[in-house]
Amino acid sequence: MKEFMCTVISNVEILPHVNLMWLEASQIAATAQPGQFVTLCCGDLTLRRPLSIHQVNKRQIALLFKIAGKGTLWLSQRREGDRLNVLGPLGKGFKVESDSRNLLMLAGGIGIAPLVFLAQYASSQHSVKLIHGAGTSSELYSLSPLPSGIQVTTVTEDGSGGNGKGLITDILPDFLEWTDQMYACGPSGMYKGMAKLLCRFKSPAPCASEELVPSETFTQDKAEEGYKLKKCQISLEVRMGCGVGACYGCSINTKKGLKKVCLDGPVFELDDILWEGVKI
Repeated sequence: MKEFMCTVISNVEILPHVNLMWLEASQIAATAQPGQFVTLCCGDLTLRRPLSIHQVNKRQIALLFKIAGKGTLWLSQRREGDRLNVLGPLGKGFKVESDSRNLLMLAGGIGIAPLVFLAQYASSQHSVKLIHGAGTSSELYSLSPLPSGIQVTTVTEDGSGGNGKGLITDILPDFLEWTDQMYACGPSGMYKGMAKLLCRFKSPAPCASEELVPSETFTQDKAEEGYKLKKCQISLEVRMGCGVGACYGCSINTKKGLKKVCLDGPVFELDDILWEGVKI
């Protein structure tokens, strides 16, 4: 982890209120791992803004971000040649187990950001499928950076684009038998839905919140198959103060105790999170 002054190569609005920024950042690019992030100084704002590393290309890194406040608005206005103060790479990223072959990635909206880097990293030695969900077709991210051979399924809540109408959790059961490991990034509602679904899928006994998962979707055979699944790794995007573990501002409760998202994460096991009080 080091602090660098990085030059903006390009900064383009690729979706409504969503920018793709490329930075000359050779030292960060050389050591970054999928799932890690950087923090950036944004004008005269006190707190740095954390952003997932979206892609790495030799000496450059890409950041994909949605304009959600003063900091990201300021970043969206940077132009080619501008210099930015960047700290990174930070945090602990995704882990691919040595015996895994089939990887399933689940992206909710702007949650596609860290998963493209992971797909680029893993596709040469693994079979990768990616499900990308969004509210409407205008929010579906162009997946052209993905390596060839990756199977992509898209779904929108309003049915205006993609392969169907609904949520990621509606079609997730169709992929569970195939996958060895799962990775996800998205809003807290998506994570909570996944946790309930996988809990119900792993066991024929009802979960605490069974009403969110149609019981007819799950048979005894499927439950037995689901029980063999490995855990799902998720990337949490929460409000951060320092970004380096000093302030405890991004702490969350887990089954393993209090954890700092910036230092112990941002990648965690889905079923380790105690969701009460987690705000994304």
